[in-house]
Amino acid sequence: MNNEKNQTGIIGLAAMGANLAMNFADRGFRTAVFNRSPERTEALIGEYGSGKGLDPTYTIETFIASLARPRKIILMVQAGEAVDRVIDSLRPLVDQGDIIVDGGNSFFRDTIRRETSLRQAGIEFVGLGVSGGEEGARRGPSLMFGGSEAAWEALSPYLRAIAAKDFSGEPCVARLGEGGAGHYVKMVHNGIEYSDMQLIAESYSLMKDALRYPNDAIADRFRLWNEGRLESFLIEISERIFRAKEHDGGYVVDRILDSAGSKGTGKWTAEESLELGEPSFSLAASVFARYASAAKERRVRIAEAYPKHAPEKIAFDADDIERALYAAKLLSYAQGYALLAEASKTYGWDLDFAEISRIWQGGCIIRARFLTDMEQLFREHPEGSDMLLSDGVRETLGADLPALRVIVAEATLAGIALPGLSSSLSYFDSMSSALLPANLIQAQRDLFGAHTFRRTEGGPAEHFDWQ
Repeated sequence: MNNEKNQTGIIGLAAMGANLAMNFADRGFRTAVFNRSPERTEALIGEYGSGKGLDPTYTIETFIASLARPRKIILMVQAGEAVDRVIDSLRPLVDQGDIIVDGGNSFFRDTIRRETSLRQAGIEFVGLGVSGGEEGARRGPSLMFGGSEAAWEALSPYLRAIAAKDFSGEPCVARLGEGGAGHYVKMVHNGIEYSDMQLIAESYSLMKDALRYPNDAIADRFRLWNEGRLESFLIEISERIFRAKEHDGGYVVDRILDSAGSKGTGKWTAEESLELGEPSFSLAASVFARYASAAKERRVRIAEAYPKHAPEKIAFDADDIERALYAAKLLSYAQGYALLAEASKTYGWDLDFAEISRIWQGGCIIRARFLTDMEQLFREHPEGSDMLLSDGVRETLGADLPALRVIVAEATLAGIALPGLSSSLSYFDSMSSALLPANLIQAQRDLFGAHTFRRTEGGPAEHFDWQ
C-alpha cells in the first residue's frame, strides 16, 4: 500500500466495481480497492498495472486507513444483504462526515432505510444509480445521485469526471433528491429499458416472421433506423448482433435460446407502479414477456397443441414497423415519466425531468438521440410531466399511431405475440378515453360489497340499494 492517502475507495471488484475503479484512476484519482476475495484484487492490479493510481488493500482496516478524510467509500457489491453486511463492517471504522456510496442496483426502500440509520451516526449515505454496464463503468456511466447536498458537494467533482457526456458535452450525472431518489430513477430507467428491449425484439420478430427478412436485411434496417430518429445504443448493438456469425458461418442470434433472464429491477418497477396506482401497461408487460420466454418447455408443449400458420398476406412493411416502434417507444417513456412524477409527489423528491432526460443521453443502456427532445420539452414545461399533452408528441403520435394500430391488428390475426407493442397501444387508448367502462365495475363492487361509488369527480361516496 502506498503511504499517500487515497481520494476514493471502492469495495467490490466484480466487473462493474473493477471497471469503475479503473475509470477513477484514469481520471487521476488515487483509488483504494478492496475485495473480500484477494484474487480479484490481484487480478485487477495485474490488468491495470501497479503504481498507476490503484492502491490494492487486503483488509477492510487497511482500506479505511488508506483513505483521506472525509472518506469517500463506494460499494459495488451485490444488492441486498451483502450491502448491509459491508455497511456493518464499516460502521466501527468510519467517522462522522465520512461518505458511504451504494453504487449497486439496490431497492430504493432499502436505500432510504440505510440512509436514515447512518445519518443518526453522522455518516452520509448515498444511493447512486450507475447505468451503462461494464463498458459504461470503464469509459463513462450515467450516474443518478440520491443523497444530501453536503454529500453531493464532496462527491460531485469525482463523479462529474468519470461520467459519460450528454449530447452537449456535459457530464451525465445529477443530484436528483434525497435518500432513495437516485436508486428510484435508476429503477425506472431499468423498467423503461425492459420495455425498450421488448419493443425492439418484437420489431425483429415482425421482420423475421411476418416479412421473412433474412438477418442481413434486418441488420440493414437497424442500421438505417440508427441513422434516423431511432438512433440509440440498443438499436446500434442490435445491428451488430444480427451481423455476427460463428466460425461455421451460422448466425449467433439464431442459436441463442429464446429465454430471457432478469435481475429484479424491472419487476420492482412494475410493483411500484401497482403501489402508486400508476398504469404502467408496457413496463409491466415487458416483465411478463420475459417470464413467458423463460417458460420454454411449457411453451413448446402448448405450441404443439395449437399449431399456427404463417400469414399469406401482410398489410404492413418495414417502414410501418419503424413508425410503430417509435410510437410505442414514446408511449413507454411517457409511462416511465408518469411513474416518476407520481413518485416525486409521494416521496417528496421534486424530481427534475429535464435533468433526468439529460443524464440518460450518455453512458446508460437507454441512451438515445430523442432524449434531447425530452430534455427540451421538460425545460419548456418544468411544472408538468405529461408528455402526451405536448404539441410535439401529439404531432408524432398522430402520424405514427395508425401504423401501430395496423401492426397490432395484423399480428393478432396472425398469432404473432406483441405484448410490448399491444400494451403500449392499450395504454394510449385507455389514457385518451374520456369515458371508460369502469362505472359498471364500480356498480358491481357496490352491489356485492357495498364499496360505494361517486357520481362526479370528488363527489360524495354513495351506496345504492340494488335489491
